[in-house]
Amino acid sequence: MTKKGAIDWVFLDVGNVLFIDDPQNFQGYRFVHELISKQHADYTFEAMLAEREEWARTGADFILRKIVRRLLPQIDPQTVFAPLRSYLVESYDEFNLLNEGTIDVLKELRSRWRLGIIANQPPECRKSLERRGMLDFFEVVAISDELSLHKPDPRLFEWAIAQAGCDPARSVMIGDRRDNDIAPAKGLSMRAILLQWTDCHSRGWKPTDPRARAFLDSCNRVPLFSAVPVGPDPDVSVLSLSELPVAVASLAGEKSPGAR
Repeated sequence: MTKKGAIDWVFLDVGNVLFIDDPQNFQGYRFVHELISKQHADYTFEAMLAEREEWARTGADFILRKIVRRLLPQIDPQTVFAPLRSYLVESYDEFNLLNEGTIDVLKELRSRWRLGIIANQPPECRKSLERRGMLDFFEVVAISDELSLHKPDPRLFEWAIAQAGCDPARSVMIGDRRDNDIAPAKGLSMRAILLQWTDCHSRGWKPTDPRARAFLDSCNRVPLFSAVPVGPDPDVSVLSLSELPVAVASLAGEKSPGAR
């Protein structure tokens, strides 16, 4: 039975909630494949995606690192991922697209509840939110790389709750992963909403690059991260960003926005 009661604070993840990070994830696979193909010319991008799917079905995480270690055992993975990380940060806005309708949803949520962010992101995320005129929506911003705490570590959530000065039971976490968002939130007595997109294409990125389209198709077949559900059930699941205000209102036992 879904727990209901007053809500004061709403915390949101960033990746594939506020921003679409599929382009960023694709760039990671493209970058690594181009490096590998210099030594393994017969290792196609399609083969890489198939290997990713195999790993994901087992519940594995950090799959790109596993692929690098298998095919490039002589290379220190740090020499691969440090420049990749720099490249992605330098192009943060390009590879983290604003989800359609995000601003309207944030306005609606902010009109009724106080908002915060709890996200595994680089410091560039804060700068991007500011560039996009979004930072003022949030009174608390818990960014993993700024605090050296990374989800699912509950201490990142505890930090945000302490900054907000709120009762965890009167707050809700919105995220797209059971392991990183739902499990630690519920472990601290927060309520939790899972944004479970219908499919990758519904998030709004429409690439023309055949490899990018193949990447999205692969993620539709097998989720990008672990395909094994990890963690407790959310209090509510939604299929799109636009459903969030109604979902929060239902958890709070309030009328839906616009209802009379």
